[in-house]
Amino acid sequence: MAANRLKLGMIAALLLIGEVSLAGGIADDFKDASNRDGCEAIPYSSERGSCISGGRDVDDWCKNASRSWSCDDLDPSGLNRNIDNVNSKISDLKREQNDLEYKRNNAKDDSERRDLESQIKDKKEQIEALEAKVEAWKKQIDSEKSMARDRMDIGERCVANRIVVQKIFASVKTKVQNESDPDAKQYVSKLIDKYSAAEKGHQEAIDITNRGIDKCKGKR
Repeated sequence: MAANRLKLGMIAALLLIGEVSLAGGIADDFKDASNRDGCEAIPYSSERGSCISGGRDVDDWCKNASRSWSCDDLDPSGLNRNIDNVNSKISDLKREQNDLEYKRNNAKDDSERRDLESQIKDKKEQIEALEAKVEAWKKQIDSEKSMARDRMDIGERCVANRIVVQKIFASVKTKVQNESDPDAKQYVSKLIDKYSAAEKGHQEAIDITNRGIDKCKGKR
């Protein structure tokens, strides 16, 4: 009987030590997190790992120099206006060329005819140069529209990944607010401020990216 009582006493003591250790661990995790920023400020390992993984996706889709979501450097509408203006100039040159060809056909002497031939040749060269420019602009428009579609897709992926991380901070904020450990509670307010700032930062970035997406939509 004495041995059984001793065994039970030891078990109870171990359980108590375990509870104290667990409580101390939670408080220590909160204290450590309160001195960190971003995902490292999350005291729960599972959520912290998900946040870090999500953060890598944010970096990949939102901050990678090879994956731009901005369409500020694209202007297919401006190129279309240029094409319209140049096409109008080409029409004027063709009318001038026709007038010169009429005069050449009715020229009275060789000298006048040669002068008109030279003028006609100059008009043809101007027309060909402008037509080549128009074709180049048309290809550029197609390219810029394709880039706008690609960048819009990148922007949407960027926003989606930011929302994932934003939701993790929101969930952790609720979880921290509901933490029952008395020794951990002293760090709750500081952690909440960190998570709120992170949520706000992501929201501001999301709003900026969404405006970029809207610009891309207008340039597809």
